[in-house]
Amino acid sequence: MRWGVSVRAAAVLSLVIALGVTWAAPEEETPERPALLPKPPSLASVDEVWPEAVSVVPAERTDGTWLWPLGALDEDELLLRTDELRPAFIGFNTRTKKQRVIARAPEWAACGGCFEVQETALGSAQVAWLVKGYAPGASAGGRRHYEVWAMPRKGGTMHRVARLPATVRADETDVDGFQISGGDAVWWGYDGDIWRVPLSGGIPERVRSDRRLRVSSWPWAFDEYERVVVNLRTGQEIEMTEAGDLAHRLACGPVWCVGENRQELWSVTQATVLRVDGTDRTTVPGDALMMRPLIRDRLALLGVPTVVGDDSIPSTWGASAFGHVAQIYDRCTRQSALLGSYGLWRAENPWTMIKSGAWTQDGPVVYWRTTRDRFVVVDLARVATSPCMA
Repeated sequence: MRWGVSVRAAAVLSLVIALGVTWAAPEEETPERPALLPKPPSLASVDEVWPEAVSVVPAERTDGTWLWPLGALDEDELLLRTDELRPAFIGFNTRTKKQRVIARAPEWAACGGCFEVQETALGSAQVAWLVKGYAPGASAGGRRHYEVWAMPRKGGTMHRVARLPATVRADETDVDGFQISGGDAVWWGYDGDIWRVPLSGGIPERVRSDRRLRVSSWPWAFDEYERVVVNLRTGQEIEMTEAGDLAHRLACGPVWCVGENRQELWSVTQATVLRVDGTDRTTVPGDALMMRPLIRDRLALLGVPTVVGDDSIPSTWGASAFGHVAQIYDRCTRQSALLGSYGLWRAENPWTMIKSGAWTQDGPVVYWRTTRDRFVVVDLARVATSPCMA
């Protein structure tokens, strides 16, 4: 009986093929928008949850020169950069509100396009920059090149560390990350290339370029698509094999990962924090679109909770710009806080987008404008500093 059914089925299939009839599986129907959408949980602002981490900083000097936050020099002092041809680097005391110039770019940098800071890195003893400029003697529109510069963290003379090979691009839009690790400056691009150069000077060395790796905290890097964590110093690799239920990409350090749940239409977005071995999972309302590993094995930068398919709430945009709102989540206390402001987003002001400064081992500063002449700056190194029991 079964054999006869198989023969008849095969004959029907042959006839369909012979007649050129296309057979398509029935498509799944898209769920209709419900009359009442689920309500995403609300988030308290970061100045309510972790007020010790929040400062208000001037966005311009008294002469009208714009300022941009770069990082935290210590508990009471932030590093700012002036937006001018020959930039100055300013220490701003968040307690006294006083400013001090701790360094200036060299005098020859005053020509247009000669010294454009692309990325900043803060180490325990030094500050480093990736700089784009013109070759000496070249006129405007001449061949650009890239250099690494550095100075003592406490302030002093800036010096050139190295000039990058002509084939390397290090624009802000090309560089995914820039850090100081020990005595080295380390950076990596969206193309997957990872570079290193001693801050004492030397020839830049390409560490690895055979896969799309992103550094979490040197020497650890991850491949968010292949789900592998790599030690760039030893070559050790750790596979994440226990997260098949999550969406494809994962952002991982050597111990913890952040992943995004498979989102269903008209449901509240969800992200998951978990160990590399798949244990100790916590589901957090929000999304993991930024694909950043946990900061200090503790803090997750996530998008705000939204409803899939509903555009009435702004979502996080990506890795380099966070959009107008985002959230910071502490896995130890399971507290979340809002970065940015829904009110400023409604004003449709592009200046209110959240940006990040230099990424350090303890986390970057993130900041956004509240008015034309004021920034709110959040030092993530000062968020959730209580002992973690988990």
